[in-house]
Amino acid sequence: MATLATNLYVGQTLTTKYPKHGRLNILKNHSGTIEKVGCGPNGIFATISEKDGTHRSLSLSKMIEPVVS
Repeated sequence: MATLATNLYVGQTLTTKYPKHGRLNILKNHSGTIEKVGCGPNGIFATISEKDGTHRSLSLSKMIEPVVS
């Protein structure tokens, strides 16, 4: 069975819910094109470019209901 980490590629669209400020119990929807996938000291992450021009680095372990298309 393949995990989400092996299915993340640059150029794909990622839509997920993510804790606000990375730690609160309030979820925010993030959607954008994957710009970078990497492994840092806190695990696997994906940097996305949202439609409004902002860039976000999201930790795979904190993503809730991620969808890659």
